Amino acid sequence: MGELTAFDLQAHRGGAGLRTANTLRAFGHALEVGVSTLELDVQISNDRVAMVSHDRVLPDGEFVSWLPRVELPLDTLAEVIALVEERGADEVGLNIETKFDVVHPDEVAPRERFVEVVVATVQAADFVARTSIQCFDWDVLDLVRQAEPGLRLNVLTNTAYLEIGLPGASPWMAGVDIDAYDGDVVRAASDRGYTALSPSHSLITAEMVAQAHGAGLQVIPYTVDEPGVMEHLIGLGVDGLITNRPDVLRGILDARGLPLPRRYPAPGVTTPDS
Repeated sequence: MGELTAFDLQAHRGGAGLRTANTLRAFGHALEVGVSTLELDVQISNDRVAMVSHDRVLPDGEFVSWLPRVELPLDTLAEVIALVEERGADEVGLNIETKFDVVHPDEVAPRERFVEVVVATVQAADFVARTSIQCFDWDVLDLVRQAEPGLRLNVLTNTAYLEIGLPGASPWMAGVDIDAYDGDVVRAASDRGYTALSPSHSLITAEMVAQAHGAGLQVIPYTVDEPGVMEHLIGLGVDGLITNRPDVLRGILDARGLPLPRRYPAPGVTTPDS
């Protein structure tokens, strides 16, 4: 796992088990709980604004990418960054998942627009050094690297996205055929020069963690909410966890005597260690 202070407690969608996911209220509460990273999803509006949303379709059936910001009942990436700055949360980073969908490309913004808008937003806020971009789509990660080499690149992966044993390359993997690596996503991601591997927690083994660390990759599994699974993965030496329950993970880290992320309460709110 490396240095204990490096353990990355990531609030999935701001801590979706505690507050409404991907909202400023959720991100603000996560800062009060005390996390090292706010994980969030981004779609792009038709007037090129990074909107915080996991789904490409609104409840009324409209697509986020087809509407301007003013017509979207969503918060923006810029607003999340502003919230972090307002709280003085200098030690908190962002992990931004760009929700480009290779299966439904006509229902989301193009890859290039995702990259252009997200990178510009992060650069304008001087948040590059505090931000990682994660995606299931390796083409997006490659475009991000070209646009801003200072951003960390995290590979989201699950078995279905790899298409092990199927002819040709998975459409998610930028022309990389995983079978050329004998199904080994660690080797494939390392060869591409990515920063971290974020597999489904069900895929994590001690061997995978050791191999990834040997290849210079961090391992930050998603989405881990059960205390027993958290304990198990920490024991395997993962570098962080993405969780809907940052409060539970914080308690486990505390019980293990591991350093805890600082809390950043709202003005006028006190916390036990603020």
